[in-house]
Amino acid sequence: MNRKQLLNKFLANQCSAEEAKLVFSWLNEDPKLLDDLISEDDWSAYIAREKSNKRGGDFLLKSLLVFFVFGLLFVCSNLLQDTANERTITSANRIKEIYYNPSLRTKEIITADESHIFLEPGAFIAVYIKPNLDLRQVRVLEGKVRFHVAKDPSKPFVVQSNQVMTTALGTQFTVDYNSRSAQVTVQLYEGKVRVASIDETIAKILKPGQQVYAAFSQLILSDFSQYAHASAPHTIERSGGVVRNANAYTYPTTMHQSDDWLQLDETSVSEIIQYINHELDMPVSYDSLLVRNYRLKGRFRKNRLMDLKDKTQLAESILQLIVEVNPFKLEKQQNTYILKPKK
Repeated sequence: MNRKQLLNKFLANQCSAEEAKLVFSWLNEDPKLLDDLISEDDWSAYIAREKSNKRGGDFLLKSLLVFFVFGLLFVCSNLLQDTANERTITSANRIKEIYYNPSLRTKEIITADESHIFLEPGAFIAVYIKPNLDLRQVRVLEGKVRFHVAKDPSKPFVVQSNQVMTTALGTQFTVDYNSRSAQVTVQLYEGKVRVASIDETIAKILKPGQQVYAAFSQLILSDFSQYAHASAPHTIERSGGVVRNANAYTYPTTMHQSDDWLQLDETSVSEIIQYINHELDMPVSYDSLLVRNYRLKGRFRKNRLMDLKDKTQLAESILQLIVEVNPFKLEKQQNTYILKPKK
């Protein structure tokens, strides 16, 4: 198949993932190819609209125009699909934006929730961030991407790369995905993230200065303190060579716990969910207006030493009580529980 035939196939939304990547490489080498693929009227109208939004970069403009004018969301959805699991991010009508960095410099993107995403050269991502979505989601399709996540305890931030889900509430971390080797590396600079397989058979909780290497259905946890200190000195504090987070979680006054029990004394549901998010490492999405007038009283048994499985069981017990005594229901998506009103 020659170049012209493949370009026509690309525009007809019939490309495979590998063919689409080949087209991207051609456009990277020769952006003028786009001049033969779009009309002058469409191109002029798009430039005028983008300039009004103060967005720069001719190649980025042309790349985005190709996606939106010719309906290439179907091509991108092919790149996003994971047939082994229906919970992956595959719905084309939820795509907010797609970004590719063909340059030799880092490209910064500010998303709708004011998170900052930095694409290293060659990185390719799909962003699913809208006000009406239960989760803030990004799919890393290729390359290294650094995330400065805007803090919003009610909307977990989920990054999917191959079979790995990284979930955060407001933190700084990088995800490096090599599609050829199917290897993923997650490095954390600030806060806390949960890294898990899509089926949740394995999961790790990262602290600042730690990284997870994912390959061959394994998650290998290790330290990278020196690298973290050199790369993001403004985000972490070091004491005696140990990286620690400057923003520690504080318990509400209505919550008490011992080695064996957790006691809630008319604790607000929002405070309980923040405890679940931060201390039990279970991401929960909710509407702060929905839960603001609800409180919970109860006592829960817990183990003296809590591993991730124990924390998950305790979190699920608390969430179950919340939906039993209040007009809520629970759903699960992308390894995250979603608290919704009961209809």
